[in-house]
Formats: sequence, C-alpha cells, structure tokens
Amino acid sequence: MSSCKSCHRQILWVVMAGTGKKMPLDPEVSAAGNIVVDDDGTARVDTGPGRAKHLSHFATCPNAARHRVRRP
Repeated sequence: MSSCKSCHRQILWVVMAGTGKKMPLDPEVSAAGNIVVDDDGTARVDTGPGRAKHLSHFATCPNAARHRVRRP
C-alpha cells in the first residue's frame, strides 16, 4: 500500500480489468463502494450484491481535482 500525495491517506493501487488503467482505491470496504478487487489483483466495477466493494480514492480525497488528468 502507499499513501496519497496530497491528503496522505492510505490507498490501494489496482489495475482496472479491460482498460489496464491504474486506479487508487480507499483500502477499506465501503457500503457505498462499487469497485471489486479480484483475487488476481485486477479490479472491476460491480454493482451486484455479495462482494466486498471499495470506493475510488477520487471520490473521497479532498484534493482529487489536483490529480485528475485532463484529456483534450
């Protein structure tokens, strides 16, 4: 695990299945979460019941706008 460069909270980096993009997650399981981390370390969006889900750190970081990548 590492920590966010701006708010210093612990984050869990995952690779999103399908896109291969890295995403920071809050390491705690959340009732509001929608990201499932699979056994192989990849993650995917899953809104179905029954699996532990995490929130994207972009949803909870007070400084998230500093880290968003703007694409033309």
